[in-house]
Amino acid sequence: KLMMRRAPRVLFPLYRPYILLPILLVVAALLRLHGIDWDSGFGFHPDERSIYMRAQCMYDVLFQQPGYQSCLLAHPQMEPGLPGISTILDSARSPLNPHWFPLGSVLIYILVIIQFLMDPFVDLGGLEIRYFARALSTLADLGTICFVFLLGRRMFHFKVGLLAALLVTFSVIHIQNSHFYRPETFSVCLILMSFWAMLRVMEYGRLRDSAVLGILVGLALAPKLSAATMLIVLGIPYFLQAFKGSYTTTQGFQVSFSYRPLAYALLAVCLAAAVFIIVTPYALLDAGAFVRDLKAQSHMANHAGIWPFTYQYMDTPDFIYQIYQSTVWGLGIPLGVLCWVSVLFTIGFAFTSRSHRRFDLMLLACVIPTFIFLESFEVKFLRYVFPLIPFLILMASRFLWWITEVTCRPLIIRLPSLSSSLGESNSNKVVIRNKLFNRVTCLLIGLIIILTGFYALAFQSIYANQHPAITASTWIQENIEFGSIVISDNHWDEYIPDLQRYRIWQFPAYNPDNGAKIDKLVRRLAEADYLVFYSNRPYGSVARLPAEFPLSSRYYIKLFEGELGYLLEKSFSSYPNLLNVHFRDDPFDRAQVQRPDSVFPGDKAIILDLGYADDNVIGYDHPQVLVFRNVDKKEEAELRQILIPNVTSENALMSQVRNGGTGGRDQKLMLSESDWMVQRQGGTWSLTFNRNSWKNRFPVLAWLLVIELGWLIVIPQ
Repeated sequence: KLMMRRAPRVLFPLYRPYILLPILLVVAALLRLHGIDWDSGFGFHPDERSIYMRAQCMYDVLFQQPGYQSCLLAHPQMEPGLPGISTILDSARSPLNPHWFPLGSVLIYILVIIQFLMDPFVDLGGLEIRYFARALSTLADLGTICFVFLLGRRMFHFKVGLLAALLVTFSVIHIQNSHFYRPETFSVCLILMSFWAMLRVMEYGRLRDSAVLGILVGLALAPKLSAATMLIVLGIPYFLQAFKGSYTTTQGFQVSFSYRPLAYALLAVCLAAAVFIIVTPYALLDAGAFVRDLKAQSHMANHAGIWPFTYQYMDTPDFIYQIYQSTVWGLGIPLGVLCWVSVLFTIGFAFTSRSHRRFDLMLLACVIPTFIFLESFEVKFLRYVFPLIPFLILMASRFLWWITEVTCRPLIIRLPSLSSSLGESNSNKVVIRNKLFNRVTCLLIGLIIILTGFYALAFQSIYANQHPAITASTWIQENIEFGSIVISDNHWDEYIPDLQRYRIWQFPAYNPDNGAKIDKLVRRLAEADYLVFYSNRPYGSVARLPAEFPLSSRYYIKLFEGELGYLLEKSFSSYPNLLNVHFRDDPFDRAQVQRPDSVFPGDKAIILDLGYADDNVIGYDHPQVLVFRNVDKKEEAELRQILIPNVTSENALMSQVRNGGTGGRDQKLMLSESDWMVQRQGGTWSLTFNRNSWKNRFPVLAWLLVIELGWLIVIPQ
């Protein structure tokens, strides 16, 4: 009877992880599958929409579906139908060549296979395949949760693994990315699987462990080749095993070295390359296009403003921007702060304690070099740091576990006894158990979990509501007369659907400022009835860059000040909210435009204004749609005087654009016409100097090397 009573108390802690983990996976699946049709089939995510369309074209050409000829217009040499071996090996003729490599072509192949398998049962043409695609993205993120648990348990303690899995389950950045069919969720899961295989290589050093590692690395590179920056760390175990240690002999200090780990490492590299080529064959068969697309993506990431949607990242502070965005919007403030602070803790702990030092250094090697590399880019999409999040959460969970261990540890004080006066060394021990510290620690951990979960549940509200662009479309059709003139300010942005019955003109915001652009804008503003924004991307980028867009930025400033005669008629937004607590972003301060009075209607809600949110955070599933109405109906002459004051001709306008202003700056500081032409003919800074050279990418390091070299030259011998 005694054994039967005690067994459950002994066995339950052993089985507890295997009970809680499935519960977490179920909760995670519900959070990620809720609102899976968030865009109602309009495809507001451009990359996701492009993958669907390319997969549909590939399927149509392979099986010669009706209308497949339109897919051959861009590649007339492509041969429709199921290809033979010779056709597959010919990149120009093969219908399996996606001719598009910014994202992994394996994502397209997966959708083609799904459509082939499901075609006898259901029509998945167009964007209807999104249900299956986003479910796969959710499945990949569930795999991330599993391997976060396995890594935490293997490196530290099963409690660390459970806590990390819990925090990833409620991480908003994971929930949001699981609603998109993009490579990030797949890549992150495979990176964690590779890291898990690396730990097995480090522990056992067996041939089969290296083979598994190589296969997983190849799969991790397939969705997104940029994962290579994090997978470089996987070579460390082979280096440690090759140099097993050192010993001292009569001949001096010797280092033990073994070639076997290097052979295993070579096998892993070969397997990774083979798997990558198998799942993305045209990276090799069409290597020219593959390299060209990679260079284009790299050029885009390194130069904000090359493509219009990257203007928003000009003049963003290094490190601070990504840390702020991931903390406030990706994880929530308490968890985000904890994650980044835990990096400092892990650095300190790795150099002061030998316990778990190997694992601490491996986590740091994954996070710090990759983060520094990402900060060398001028473009700072929040999805770039997404692969770092699970490792940050692992470090944060380990940090909390360490705090609980320290606070739960009893404090032992040794007091000298009376016998010590007689020369004896006995002493009395006083054990102090501070329950207050323990309770505070438990309260802290509970508070972090509750607040993270609260933010995750609040974020679900955007998927419970209709997409703002669809809501705006319905309102426009019900309240604006058909045939009205509407200016759509959504250049290089998404769109408000079903506006075909209106006379739409799109303002080319990102085109260079010139007389024709502004003159046409003035004429359209004078005759239009309404002006609509899909999101804050145009004015959030252009208005804050008067040097690049001197006149267009003035247009946005005057528009929001109400001087153009347009007043905000209606705004549509879907902020994360729960229990009347709203997490609101504010794009107006950063854009340096006046916030319209009615954009945030006053109510009794608790409003948390958290500042600017990255376009990746809000631009796809919950943008803020603004509808302005032309109330004053100002004439062209009056509008022209407001937007380009003191300008009576296009030549004068072009002169002001060239000088970077609108007439209000001190003309003594401007170059003369001849000097300006000389400077133009001399070439720009980018044409004169290589912006991609290591000296320009790492100027601080170059400066330090010059200083050190000069010091070494002049030092007394």
